[in-house]
Amino acid sequence: MKQSLTGLCKKVDLVDEINKRKSSGLYRVRKIVDFSKGSIATIENEQYINFSSNDYLGLADNIVLKETMIGAVEEYGVGGKSSQLVTGYLKPHRILEEGLAKFLKRDAALVFSSGYLANLAIASVLINKTTIILQDKLNHASLIDAAQLSVGSLVRYRHGDTNHLKILMEKYKKYNLVVMTDAVFSMDGDFAPIVEIAKLCKEYNAVLIVDDAHGIGVLGETGAGLLELKKLDQSQVPLLIGTFGKSFGGSGAFISGNSLFIDAFIQKARTYIYTTAISSSLAVTMTKAIELVINATEERECLYRLTEFYKKSMRKVNLNSNQSMSHIQPYMVGNANKATRLSESLYRDKLLVIAIRPPTVSKNTSRLRISFTAIHDKDQVARLVNCIKNNLDDE
Repeated sequence: MKQSLTGLCKKVDLVDEINKRKSSGLYRVRKIVDFSKGSIATIENEQYINFSSNDYLGLADNIVLKETMIGAVEEYGVGGKSSQLVTGYLKPHRILEEGLAKFLKRDAALVFSSGYLANLAIASVLINKTTIILQDKLNHASLIDAAQLSVGSLVRYRHGDTNHLKILMEKYKKYNLVVMTDAVFSMDGDFAPIVEIAKLCKEYNAVLIVDDAHGIGVLGETGAGLLELKKLDQSQVPLLIGTFGKSFGGSGAFISGNSLFIDAFIQKARTYIYTTAISSSLAVTMTKAIELVINATEERECLYRLTEFYKKSMRKVNLNSNQSMSHIQPYMVGNANKATRLSESLYRDKLLVIAIRPPTVSKNTSRLRISFTAIHDKDQVARLVNCIKNNLDDE
């Protein structure tokens, strides 16, 4: 068996591909984290300040949320037990969906096991052979995969370029148009020009689908995301996708919006129908998380202050690299090997800052992806800036 597997690997060039990744600085390695609590990750009994977490509001360790989960596990158990169209849809799931719809001011919501599955659902429901799917060049891989796996045609516009988008909409105006975009781009931290995109969609009668995985919880007065911040409603953005794995401190995801669309997902979305539901205990916990997110005004303000402190501190030491408006700050390096070396140097300084390299980002745009959370403090951020500066000086 071992010999036959080796032969198969050689036939599909896996050995050469992996060796090339190693030599070019693109080989992925998983760090085993022994324990993670707050802003600290413990690895091999050493503590590191974690600047690579998506737990933006610090809710993953929130005592109220943990107590809610413990109580829900006692009542409902641990697992999802079944798919939602068999016996896996319990009252807690319904309450969670109703809570999401109310929070986001939408007709309805539907819970999925992951954000990736939620985005893939779009391919099997809303897209047909006459659909042109227009996507931002830097959209998340799950949005791109959703389009590529569909029967429609994917056309990508230049990042954040509404003039290019308009040219493409004019070119394909005889087709059914769907526009899909991230709200906050996960690797660059910038915002989509969502107001302008919504206006173009209205002009060309296109359906606008927005994934706000990184904005919901952080942006807007109640944490309802970029759409709340920019005062866009369901009539302008019929479908909004979000995740529980970031600001909500849990896991899973959802699609919210027009009730007809949501019903269509229940009837047709393969990634909803043919997978196990999130557990009832998680559904109860995420319902409580909605309440905590809405009331997390102080945490959102803290996150904003920390991000501004970082940007100001970087400018003071003449390091002003692609600063964004959000809690996600890329420090652009360019070369993949150099980005890896910088990440490893920071690791020796007890800072966990992961290097992002191709194919996650384009060639020659490797960077450190620095993500701030409300549980970081200024001393930790100051240490990060000083260590980046010192390690670059030593290059």
